[in-house]
Amino acid sequence: MGWGLRIFAVIVGLMALGLGTWPITLLALLYLTYSLRRPKTQRAYAIRQEALPKPKRPWGRYLLGCVLFLLALIAAGAGGTLSPIVFFIGGLAVFFWPSVFRSSLTGQLVPLRDSLLLRSRFFPFRWHALAEVKLEAQDQTRGVSALDGRLLVFAGKSPRAFQVVSVYAFGYKEAEDKVVRKLQRDTRMLSQRGAHLLPIDSLDARQRLSLTLDRLNVGTDDFDAVASLPFDVFTLQIKEGFVVSHQAFKVSEPNGPASIPPLGISPAREPLFAEVVEKIGEKHGWPGPDEYSPFLAAWDASRTEPLADRIRTRGEDAGRVIVETPGGAEAKLTRAQLRALARIYA
Repeated sequence: MGWGLRIFAVIVGLMALGLGTWPITLLALLYLTYSLRRPKTQRAYAIRQEALPKPKRPWGRYLLGCVLFLLALIAAGAGGTLSPIVFFIGGLAVFFWPSVFRSSLTGQLVPLRDSLLLRSRFFPFRWHALAEVKLEAQDQTRGVSALDGRLLVFAGKSPRAFQVVSVYAFGYKEAEDKVVRKLQRDTRMLSQRGAHLLPIDSLDARQRLSLTLDRLNVGTDDFDAVASLPFDVFTLQIKEGFVVSHQAFKVSEPNGPASIPPLGISPAREPLFAEVVEKIGEKHGWPGPDEYSPFLAAWDASRTEPLADRIRTRGEDAGRVIVETPGGAEAKLTRAQLRALARIYA
């Protein structure tokens, strides 16, 4: 779509506006908006790990916003009633929508106390929960490749990975039931591969997600190039064993409104998640076993036993219950985590 067609679309739109046929003008602007997007085939270039490219300013978007504001003024001068409002709102959306999206107004999360759930602040029917991936051994990272859905990877000295469970529900009880059923299915599948899921208390999840993030604009959808970058947070969407979308971030501030990091890049050639797990492990490390790994393995092995025989509490420490399995594995859990584990590993 060359500039000749774009200029022609602007001329047709202005002529149609002068004739009072503003819907044609709107169609011309929609075409102009579509033509100004950058196709994926023109976005690939060499990436150096030591120097990330600076994101380019979206001059095309700014120009389109100015055109919409100008059309709103012209329509108002021509005595229009609905068309000035339509063009003005369109200009505001073109200018400010990316900033509104980055602030994640619809994604800001509020934790429910004594629960796993975080509720969307501005959309109360959307609920989220985090479950941390725990491995029985360092060489069993391929077990994680059985996951499906959203995954968050936090790099650093102690890398950690979390599965994000998101559901729609009218109330807390319905949302909790849906989250537990999802985690039940996933834990049965993962436990056969030496991996387990530890549900995270909502207050701990909020603290983990309260970050101010900057997208790494790398100019390519090639996962090998993206994974080589020094990211702090990586979000992936997995579907049927393939990574269908991903986005890398750097932490600009260690605080901010709690929200799920958004996805951004949809690769034309979707990589296998099993290969992605290996690449992340090679470059940035992968969370190894910790004190929760043998505890969760023992809980999974004793699914068929009565709950009373599986739980031995040994007091509290800093508001968390000290729980011991019959085999001696020990963990400190909030009561919300303990209730969830009792249902998930039932």
